[in-house]
Amino acid sequence: MQFVETPEQALVAETARGLFADFASGLRATVAGGQGYDRAQWANAIGEMGFGGIAVPEALGGAGLGPIELALVAIEAGGGLWPSPLIPSIGTAIPLLIGTGLTDDVPALADGTKIATILFVTDEAFTRRNGGWHVTARGLAPFADSADLLLIVGGTRLAVMTAFEARPAPSLDLTRPLAAVTVDGVAVAVVDEAGPAIADALDRARVTLAAECLGAAEAALARTVDYTKQRVQFGRPIGSFQALKHRMADMMIATEAARSAVLYAAAAAAEMDEGFAEAAAIAHFTAIETLRRCAGDMIQLHGGIGFTWEHDAHLFFRRAQGAATLLGTPAASRARLAGLIGLEAKAA
Repeated sequence: MQFVETPEQALVAETARGLFADFASGLRATVAGGQGYDRAQWANAIGEMGFGGIAVPEALGGAGLGPIELALVAIEAGGGLWPSPLIPSIGTAIPLLIGTGLTDDVPALADGTKIATILFVTDEAFTRRNGGWHVTARGLAPFADSADLLLIVGGTRLAVMTAFEARPAPSLDLTRPLAAVTVDGVAVAVVDEAGPAIADALDRARVTLAAECLGAAEAALARTVDYTKQRVQFGRPIGSFQALKHRMADMMIATEAARSAVLYAAAAAAEMDEGFAEAAAIAHFTAIETLRRCAGDMIQLHGGIGFTWEHDAHLFFRRAQGAATLLGTPAASRARLAGLIGLEAKAA
């Protein structure tokens, strides 16, 4: 399978790039806000521009495009560290609801009038009493204190709740705030034995997350290159020093490899390729590890300024650490890949 960007896909990426560049100037103000995201920006990007429904079928109020176009939007959003519920609400909740047939709320999520968050639990969180399902769960979920819907995912089961308790909690990633969610023995409607549909939806979510991480990694590299061209030491730009050239070259090689992995996985999802699960796992751990590397190198190559609160370098680093646990760890994706291709996780 080969991926070649079409003129329409290039236009989607260009449009998203311009929009998220406009949003970037308000990053600090948005992060400092009480909700962690700008509702006007959300309404503009998700509703007016239609990015929320880009991979949603037209019958459900979407644009009827696909995973590649969504990945291209996520790349540009990641480049601006756009603080928003893009990953939990658009990237994760929508494919989960479509995959399990719970499509009533999809149009509202796609146009941005509702947002959703995800809470991962174990099978034991679900119990049957008096002929019905009940759920007891506690955990952290992104943007949960602003969410209209809570999707509780555990093994082969999915429940959707509209009433739940959520309190803001400390978050390492300032651009993706968390809230502590408590659900105590609540009766819920549960989609049971939906393992394959949930697994496929989460793979699609990981590809979107990987695309966002790729965009952030590429932005970290671009900012670092620009800085090393301007910072002068010993009478010359530090970017002319051989050691720094090598380090930035390694960053570039890593981002190019991650871009290939992400776009291949998105194309595999679009074509429903039988190797999609493997491609999604590769894209997930490759993009997150690339962002971790580029964010760390960004801090180092910016010198003293990179360690300051005023510089955005720490926001890239925090985004990398938060992404590494949002939809499973890179190590978990490596282990899953090993199982999919017939290797023992320990050997892998």
